[in-house]
Amino acid sequence: MHKYKTHVETKERIQAGRPVESLVAELIQTVYRDHSKPVIIAVGGPGGTGKTTFSGKLADHLEDAAVLNLDHYKTPRQDRVESKLYGSHPDANHMALIHEHLASIRSGKLFESPVYNDTTGIADTQQSYHPKRFNVLDGEISVYREFRDLIDFTIFIDSDWKTQLNTRLFRDIQDRGYSREKVIQIFLQSNLKDFEQYGAEAKNWADVHLYCESDYRITVESVSKELYERFENLFSTDLKTVDLSGLIVPILTPFDDQGGIYREKFIEHLEFLAHHGVHRILVCGTTGEFFSLTSEEKRLLLRLTRSYFPGVILYLAGAESLVGTLEQIQWAEEDGADAVLVLPHYYLSGLSAQNLAVYLTRISEKTSLPLILYNFPKYTGNSLTPEILSQVTHFGVKDSSANLDLLSHTPNYFMGGDSKILESHRLGGKGFFSARANVFPALFMEMEKALRFDPKEAKTIQQKIKTLSGKMGRGHEIPELKAVMPLSVPGYPVSPRLPLLAVSDADREKLQTAVKALK
Repeated sequence: MHKYKTHVETKERIQAGRPVESLVAELIQTVYRDHSKPVIIAVGGPGGTGKTTFSGKLADHLEDAAVLNLDHYKTPRQDRVESKLYGSHPDANHMALIHEHLASIRSGKLFESPVYNDTTGIADTQQSYHPKRFNVLDGEISVYREFRDLIDFTIFIDSDWKTQLNTRLFRDIQDRGYSREKVIQIFLQSNLKDFEQYGAEAKNWADVHLYCESDYRITVESVSKELYERFENLFSTDLKTVDLSGLIVPILTPFDDQGGIYREKFIEHLEFLAHHGVHRILVCGTTGEFFSLTSEEKRLLLRLTRSYFPGVILYLAGAESLVGTLEQIQWAEEDGADAVLVLPHYYLSGLSAQNLAVYLTRISEKTSLPLILYNFPKYTGNSLTPEILSQVTHFGVKDSSANLDLLSHTPNYFMGGDSKILESHRLGGKGFFSARANVFPALFMEMEKALRFDPKEAKTIQQKIKTLSGKMGRGHEIPELKAVMPLSVPGYPVSPRLPLLAVSDADREKLQTAVKALK
């Protein structure tokens, strides 16, 4: 007889800013600190609740972890069509094979896992799975009763039906070419019937209940009473700061043939970054050509990011006037940004420390979001100084001068270039911004993880980044990045907006050849 768990509601007490995956990873690593065998973690719940994104982020926060996607264990599509089965039904999956492979994980044995081909509708290849210390199972069926005795820790992610349907509509129409009618049919059967029958009961025994909000933010809804009593301090703090430690990608802005925002490619780029584990995006930064965007375009990009990116969103409130900057900060708060960046006033270069401190203080007083001051004297003509920082209430500094002198004068220091990521971290830096991560997100996500777990590996990766910088750092960064973006997002437009010019065809070919050799 399975024992159900008593849960404690924590939704109103959980700290607002800390990433949920970080908190859950801390719980798991503490609970299984002395566990010698591989740990199996199930991440389940109805379709469209962000399980895959969360599973990847959780694995990134666990040392020696991997994700096993159970969607690859589906039976052939033709068989499911003939039997009128959808993916949430047990008979639509190779349940015995999953059971066999979970047993192999518990024993620490290598096995060949299937790789499902969405085009052919069958698992026509395999890949080796090496059991890790922490093994995250991603999929609705991971929490089904059939596997419960092989699972060590269960995470159940829920949401309202509208969020589930919206996710399916976007994903299945965009990625799989389904009609709207077909998606709704799948949702009605898979989410509201099959999962309700076979998977919903798992919420009774899950260790942690998470909730996917309508804007795709994941929050902690409740935890088992046992976990709450052991880790109450994690669920009762009033901290409101956003955890921005690690990689932040200042996303590019694509323009179509008419010079307007290319929405589809922007969304595709967001999905590409999220797929590779990126957790944090800066919208309308220097890399995003904020200086060439209208106010309406900036707000559109922020809203698109909030709708299609499941992680933390930073917004650069870049305007020539104080009035314009404050207006953009108000947008950021209304449209779901998690933090804002502001530059010292630009155009009027060489302003005194007093001028800049008063200007930035006025901004600081008007926002409830974490405020990151952006030091980029190359373009603004005004440097942030320890004197200015001491007078302005702020969350942190993004330093694109690559000068570490400001590190000890701000609560949170963010390196704004690729050359000193490791050095900044060693001295206590909070995180780093990398424009090249637009094209190479996997490399920079490896760096983020290595900084946390493996300093020796971080040194090796820093050298790889240095090599990459040498291949690409010969012209203006934005046109160069756009020249190679089609290698990552097919069809990505290569032209920036004037006054920037696209890289010549010959130089673009050279850049792409160099980048292909590094990928």
